[in-house]
Amino acid sequence: MLGLARAHALRGSHTRLRAIPVAQVSNRPYSTPVEPLSPRPRRACLYVPGSDERKLEKSLGSKADCVVYDLEDSVSVGRKSAARELVTKFLSADRLPAGERAVRINAVGTNLEEEDLRAILSAPHLDTVLVPKVQSAEHLHYVASRIARHASPGRAAGQERAIRVIAAIESARAIFELKEIATAAPSHVDALLFAAEDYCADVGLLRTASRREMLYPRSAIVTAARAYGLQAIDLVCIRYKDEKYLRDECHDGRELGFDGKQAIHPAQVDIIQSAFVPTETEIIRAAKIKHQMDMSEREGKGAFGLADVMIDAPVLKQAESVLLKARAAGLAIPDVAGS
Repeated sequence: MLGLARAHALRGSHTRLRAIPVAQVSNRPYSTPVEPLSPRPRRACLYVPGSDERKLEKSLGSKADCVVYDLEDSVSVGRKSAARELVTKFLSADRLPAGERAVRINAVGTNLEEEDLRAILSAPHLDTVLVPKVQSAEHLHYVASRIARHASPGRAAGQERAIRVIAAIESARAIFELKEIATAAPSHVDALLFAAEDYCADVGLLRTASRREMLYPRSAIVTAARAYGLQAIDLVCIRYKDEKYLRDECHDGRELGFDGKQAIHPAQVDIIQSAFVPTETEIIRAAKIKHQMDMSEREGKGAFGLADVMIDAPVLKQAESVLLKARAAGLAIPDVAGS
């Protein structure tokens, strides 16, 4: 994430975060299997500093699928308490942005997360908690235990409006703990997010325009997300004034399998959201594959050919994924029965 100097001054390196006592994460409500959370579009996740009243007000008109009110890196140490109060009040009012409303809390182990969670979970219009610098499943167990304790009954595990959790992957250790992180608190966690700047700092990578140095962690996050039915959200484009570079980075992320991307400036939102949707051609092809496969199954057949390409179960799965993303983004699915 951004603001590394401030963040490190506050909490030190990843390895020095305060440990969470086991007693704080007992009575876990997520140990019982629950239905997976319904898909939610997150093409653009726009960060808004929680300490800036002007930007909070401006966020009301945002078209971003997800607006993330930040209590972490964009907020100075001396403004943490004020930001917490401003965001909680904002998410308790009637005027709200159209998309998902998330809050990025301070990292577990900073001694700030407890007050963050107690405050924001009282806000009736909070949808999602973004947990930064997740190092292990235990961090998410802790957050889930606080949701059970502080959220209203209708937002608890297993409820239709259960509080969702996005886990930010920002370190080498987190990459090696991906399976445990992805399967922690399944009644709340529904996305993994890649925080490139902190990851590069932790591993010692040299940032390049090609992003080649981050291919492994990005691919690992997408693979883990797919394996456990989660979304994958790609890195921030820090060159926010360079539209060409942003488009290229969006294209790259979509090719790798990401569902959306983080944004640090409102001007990035339209470009990102137009990039992370299937094209008209992709939607038509997917609809044809689904239609033809349905007909083939009714006739007791298996794989079939479409435009000289063999269509079988894996190709059908890809087509269904395209249609799911199109519907989530509000795009029309054409009737291809007569084509």
